[in-house]
Amino acid sequence: MSDTITKDELPTSFTAFNPIGHLMLGLPGTEQLAALSAALRANGWPGESLVEFTPREGVEEFAEMIDNAGPLVGFGYEITLARRYLKLSRQGYRWLLVKVEDGDDATRAAEIARTHGATLAVHYRLLIAEELI
Repeated sequence: MSDTITKDELPTSFTAFNPIGHLMLGLPGTEQLAALSAALRANGWPGESLVEFTPREGVEEFAEMIDNAGPLVGFGYEITLARRYLKLSRQGYRWLLVKVEDGDDATRAAEIARTHGATLAVHYRLLIAEELI
């Protein structure tokens, strides 16, 4: 898998979080995140295709994106998702951003995530963000 991203290079569109080609997974606890990361690696995802975020990092990143959102963002679903991510981060959620090759890959990762306690999975496609959980 190529074109992986890092915490320092989060892709945005009009300053809203928009990591096209990735699946954003939300998990309520550290144990679930660790188990999910291990399960994804066991199912073929290389470690560099997984980016983890702590609740603190989630609050910092999403609050900044929301605060700096451009005027066009207010009409998009990305800002709605960022607000949801911020709320969940404040409740202690952990995040896992997963590089996926296509819709089938995203669906497979979301199913693995569901079995490991993920309560949210959003696949960022070119023109749409699709909720899988």
